Amino acid sequence: MTRIILILSVALLFTWPAWCGELVLLSPQVNNGEVAVLYWQGEPLSFGVVRFRDEVLYLYPDPEGAVTLLPVSLDVPAGDYPLVAALVDLQGRTTAAELTLHVDYKKRPKEELTLPERMVTPVQKDVIRINRESDLLNDKYELRSSRLWTVFERPVDDPVSSVFGKRRVMNGKPKSPHSGTDFRSPAGTPVRSISSGRVVLVSDLFYTGQTVVVDHGEGLLSVYAHLSKILVEENHELQAGDVLGKVGSTGRSTGAHLHLTVRLLGERIDPLALLAIFDDSLNP
Repeated sequence: MTRIILILSVALLFTWPAWCGELVLLSPQVNNGEVAVLYWQGEPLSFGVVRFRDEVLYLYPDPEGAVTLLPVSLDVPAGDYPLVAALVDLQGRTTAAELTLHVDYKKRPKEELTLPERMVTPVQKDVIRINRESDLLNDKYELRSSRLWTVFERPVDDPVSSVFGKRRVMNGKPKSPHSGTDFRSPAGTPVRSISSGRVVLVSDLFYTGQTVVVDHGEGLLSVYAHLSKILVEENHELQAGDVLGKVGSTGRSTGAHLHLTVRLLGERIDPLALLAIFDDSLNP
């Protein structure tokens, strides 16, 4: 991290003329809870970093240059956020670039649910299990492996039944915003991996039931919940579109559906926003 900060500082204080290339935001405006995509389009880089909201992120090699995904969490206030990048080419020349990402606040709907009280207020023995499983998931969300993701696609073809970030009230008690997207899929529907990756968790969890977690690299992970059947094992390598399980209603669920969560560098982001960006901008 010290080396990264030093490179950023040097690039800002003293830069050689920029070589052929351009730093581009695929969308200069996003909503809170979404993801921004930053591209270097030009000559190959030996090293690239960008500072966003006091976080320093790498630009990873890509066929077109280099790319990074910037998580804009639900709690990010609306406003303009500077992106300061330091770029080093294969000859060791350094240059800096600055862009601005505009974040809009998106008001999300409210949903009131009535569930069995034991599903809303777990008993003590369940709390112990829930905390243990939360620690397990958080360990997975901290993974920072090499990039595996390529193209992206929807996990099922069915319509959305509950959107990301929806404010939930269960049995009259406010709960955390909806952490993912629900799809209205019949039981037994095949569930596909949204991109290339490696299975890092297969487990039966209190809240999400039969669950699969896939690591797509660079801090991007997807979670497939409430499955009726799991068809992969841990360390299984997947390509985009590979079937990993079948839709069910296990865990805390009121009926068959697929719940998809996406985590980027530990932050929850809107799965549909991620898929839409890549559908529009990267996937022919």
